Amino acid sequence: MHIQLAHSHAQRGATLIVALVFLLVLTIAGVTAMRFSTFEERMASNSQFRNQVFQQAQNELRAQQLAFNTAPIFRQPLVNAMANKNNSKDAAEIAAIQNAALPATAGPAEAIAPLTGTVIASNSVRYVWEKPCEDGSSVERFVCVDFHMEARAELASGTYSWQAQGLTFQNTK
Repeated sequence: MHIQLAHSHAQRGATLIVALVFLLVLTIAGVTAMRFSTFEERMASNSQFRNQVFQQAQNELRAQQLAFNTAPIFRQPLVNAMANKNNSKDAAEIAAIQNAALPATAGPAEAIAPLTGTVIASNSVRYVWEKPCEDGSSVERFVCVDFHMEARAELASGTYSWQAQGLTFQNTK
């Protein structure tokens, strides 16, 4: 019986060590799970912000199109862009326009005031070129004028979306 008591006392310390190691492993697993969930939450939040600014920029482009089609007074930025189409450009500006996949005939960007009331960092429209209309209309009377519109929406967090779209107006010669 004396041997059994000595053996019992030796086991008590080992149980404590095993329990502490097990508790340490569970703590590490819990902290790791918290870090992964925080990381996934940030990724989901960033995705939501990207989608939000994308929708804002697209909404601004649509609002500008609607305004251009609503009344002639709203077409003043287009008139200004056409008036500036023949401005002399230096070599750096021409290179920048060509690098942006716009033809060398494109004029400088004209700023447009935001219409949607959302956080819009900048809007612009630029004249690209005039060409004969190819939609079956009277070629002698009408010319199609192409413009390039841009909208950049930005959130306070720094998330932004830059969107561009072409726009064609039929104009009398």
